Amino acid sequence: MTILFLCSGNIHRSAHAEALLRERARRDGRTDLTIRSAGVVAVDGMAAVGEAVQVAGEAGIDLGSHRSSPATAATLADAEQILVMESFHIEWLALNHPDCAPRARLLTEYGSATMRSLGVEPGQDLPDAIGGDRESFRRSFAILQECVLRLYEALPPAPQEVYAAAIESRFRALRRVPMTLSPADYALVERWWGEGVPLWIVVGALDDLSRRREASGESARVRRLSYCESEVEERFAAHQRSRLGADEDSAADGTGPDRLDRAAALLLEAARAASERGLQKAASIYLEMSRRAVPDSRQDGASAAAVGLRLHEMDEELMARLRGLVSPEAMTSWRELAASQLSGFRDRMTAGAYQATVERLVAEHMREHFAVPPLSGA
Repeated sequence: MTILFLCSGNIHRSAHAEALLRERARRDGRTDLTIRSAGVVAVDGMAAVGEAVQVAGEAGIDLGSHRSSPATAATLADAEQILVMESFHIEWLALNHPDCAPRARLLTEYGSATMRSLGVEPGQDLPDAIGGDRESFRRSFAILQECVLRLYEALPPAPQEVYAAAIESRFRALRRVPMTLSPADYALVERWWGEGVPLWIVVGALDDLSRRREASGESARVRRLSYCESEVEERFAAHQRSRLGADEDSAADGTGPDRLDRAAALLLEAARAASERGLQKAASIYLEMSRRAVPDSRQDGASAAAVGLRLHEMDEELMARLRGLVSPEAMTSWRELAASQLSGFRDRMTAGAYQATVERLVAEHMREHFAVPPLSGA
């Protein structure tokens, strides 16, 4: 997956975001992620501003080698997710690269209420600190840290081979011997991956156990990955509880679990229908996401807003994965059909509005073709 952070000059906000996510992915062994940044008015090859370099350095991140890049058509086309800093950047995309606008999202949408103490609400623009003092850059960096971490935790899971390789590498470091995982260890890894345990939870548990062993002076060799099984599963359970949030009012009426149960059922039915139509790859995607939704549906205290966001994220992921199954010929046919549907309105629409509407109609054709279940309305 390729993730692109987009700001204005690519010498501050998007540069920080790229460095933060890149460091987190490197730490966890997410070799499946390609992380980039660019600016809508960037000049190619400029260094990050001095304050941005210094503030990143305070967090142990070297931004000295960063050089700005303009947001070109090729760069944007390669990105599967585009995270922008201001609504203006989405407007710029809609006007200049309308086919990319549907993949763009404000980075602060991943923030939480804790950002309010820093003066920014989730979903608001992230102000540019250029021209401000050092504290302005520190404030911006703190907001970016919060949003990038939550973005990272919401990313689709690592492919199974990346997942296993990263855990094996960490476990070797814990054992301090260059040995591969045992068949029992691989079975445990496969179960975690199948249950949707995020890689960052497993890696974090292994790292913390390693630090605790070192601090205690424990010398006995760790022989099996099951050594950290309870730690991993406790963290995963806590993560599932916190992901949907706690809201006493909505917990009382139980709407959260009910909606997620319905979503899981809809996905399971879609998997059966797709299989009967010979759409085996789509059926596999529906089945996998149905299984992942089931643990979510058993959580207590899920707020309506948190459940709504979870379902929206699942729908976005589902559409992105199904889009990868569409042949170029089918996509061209749907675009031509959308253009035909809009032929009577084309002269009354701006270029940006026209392209955005074409993309919406293409998405509708894709939903019809794959019989995509209405997760947001579950």
